[in-house]
Amino acid sequence: MTLRARLLWLFLPLLAASLAGVWLLSGWILLDRFDRNDRQRLYDDVRILSARLDFEKKRYLDIVRTYAWWDASYRYMNHPTESFVEENLDLDLIGHLGFDFVVFLDTKGQRAGERWNQQRLENHSALDGSSPPLAQLQNDIMRKVMTLGALEMTAGPGHSLSQWLQIDGVPLMLMSVPISDNTGLAPPRGALVAGVVFDDERRQRLEEQLDAQLQLLPGTPPGEGWRALGTIGPNGTTLVGPRELANGRQRGALLYLDSRGEPQFRVEISQLRQAYEQGREAIQLFLGMALLIVLAALLLAYIALELWIIRRVQRVNSEVAAIGGESAPARLSDMGHDEIGQLAGELNQMLARLERSEARDRVILESIRDGYFETDGQGNVMQVNAAFCRMLGYSVEEVVGRSYRQLLDPQDIERARDLREQVLQGEAETGFITPIKHRDGRRISFETRVSPVLDAQGQFAGMRGILRDISLQVAYQQRLLDLAYRDTLTGLGNRKAFSEQLPQALQRCAPKSNVALLYIDLDHFKPVNDQFGHAAGDAVLAEVGKRLRESLRQPDLAFRLGGDEFAVLVENADTTTADRLAARLLESLNADYHAAGQCLDFLSASIGIALYPGDAGEAEALIQAADSAMYQAKLERNRFARHTPS
Repeated sequence: MTLRARLLWLFLPLLAASLAGVWLLSGWILLDRFDRNDRQRLYDDVRILSARLDFEKKRYLDIVRTYAWWDASYRYMNHPTESFVEENLDLDLIGHLGFDFVVFLDTKGQRAGERWNQQRLENHSALDGSSPPLAQLQNDIMRKVMTLGALEMTAGPGHSLSQWLQIDGVPLMLMSVPISDNTGLAPPRGALVAGVVFDDERRQRLEEQLDAQLQLLPGTPPGEGWRALGTIGPNGTTLVGPRELANGRQRGALLYLDSRGEPQFRVEISQLRQAYEQGREAIQLFLGMALLIVLAALLLAYIALELWIIRRVQRVNSEVAAIGGESAPARLSDMGHDEIGQLAGELNQMLARLERSEARDRVILESIRDGYFETDGQGNVMQVNAAFCRMLGYSVEEVVGRSYRQLLDPQDIERARDLREQVLQGEAETGFITPIKHRDGRRISFETRVSPVLDAQGQFAGMRGILRDISLQVAYQQRLLDLAYRDTLTGLGNRKAFSEQLPQALQRCAPKSNVALLYIDLDHFKPVNDQFGHAAGDAVLAEVGKRLRESLRQPDLAFRLGGDEFAVLVENADTTTADRLAARLLESLNADYHAAGQCLDFLSASIGIALYPGDAGEAEALIQAADSAMYQAKLERNRFARHTPS
């Protein structure tokens, strides 16, 4: 991840967290305050609506009381006349007063006089959408009046009835006052009943006054959260419902109960959450402007960061990366005197120290006699010193970039891989001895010791090693090995070599193939030493070794066991193969020998043959079987014999 990306990932979450915090705090503090204002406004409007309806109810009750405590009304109830109804219950008059019906009831509940505004009552529909017949509505109103106790006048003329009711689904205000004289002291002669329908006109007028929407709904039993508004009186109770929120609006409700506590109708007031919505819009505008300002500041900070820091850091990075190239300067340019400039100065001092260290290491590497090399993680040679090129005959250009595998024989590449695995497994220093190809084709033995090269993260990045020429030591060791395992006179393997080779051959061939052991003894060899001297005997023995090597496809499988006794070891040989080889050896060994100026034509050979595992199952038994067969052959001389159990 780049420095620019790191800084952005560092700053953007902080910015997002800050804006989220502002949003949450604004929603928690400001929006909550705005919501409380809207809630208070809703409850204020609910109280205002209740107060207006109560005021109208009181005003209409005062008008009804005025007409009920009127001497003319009192006289009319004592002596009813048609003229009184025509003169005082005119539709225009009661309409001007605001009533939709006026009824005079006597003490027995009979309607002495009445006037109904049929047009308004018939045109007004119920809350459920139905239109009850006028006669039914009239009867139900009178029945409701009697049920609520309009004629129960034990309290005298002061008894009155004023309630909001729902009759046949029609919301209306019903009032009743006992009829008395002007003083209000005369015994009641009945009751004056009047009513006002809560129609759409009244609802619209209240909506204009409250700046809210009103809806009349049927009354339902109050649920949780409803509470009484004001004191509970004999003329019914008003309940205030809980606040409800939906689609950016808030709703409150007034539920009217009659004097018996039965629900009548409900007035629901709905209005916009003005403070909340305006506050939210203001907060969104504020956050949007704040975001724009922060983004602008971020852009300016990014430009400043790009020009003053990132580009300078990139310049330092590019100059550091270019150091070491052919035409690149060995020092960083001047970066000023701030922290980046100080960093560039420290880097220049470090480069100076590195140059001195590299120069010292280069002098050391070029002065040592051993070869030095470095490879990358894939085994390609990256660096060598002069001694390395001198020992192998290559130039630096011919070696650098090539794989180390091109310098090894195929059988040694696997050993080199094993060495690399040891280095990868964490061994501090490992080494092995292997022949390496010289430029002229020779194979020179070298001892190699390597150690891992780690990168800045501690991961394997390659190997470095020292190459030491040990060809003289290897030749000397080989010479010692030959002296230990080879007969110096004949050049064949000696008895020690035979003792080690025979068990190994038996192990390799067991149990599927055979091993043939041929024991050879020269006939009449003793007279050679006695008559012509040991020098002549040695010459004969050397000639025998030469003839054996020339007769065998694998000369190393011929051995001189001592004196004039020899042995030949042949793997994967059956009886026929062993007989043919013995015949060929007899033909070669029985030829004339020349020593001390004499032709020694009396020398011959006797050969004993034993096969593994047919004649013997182990090395010592096989030797005894071959030796026994040889002595059988010597009984007649100049022949070969195979081992027989008898």
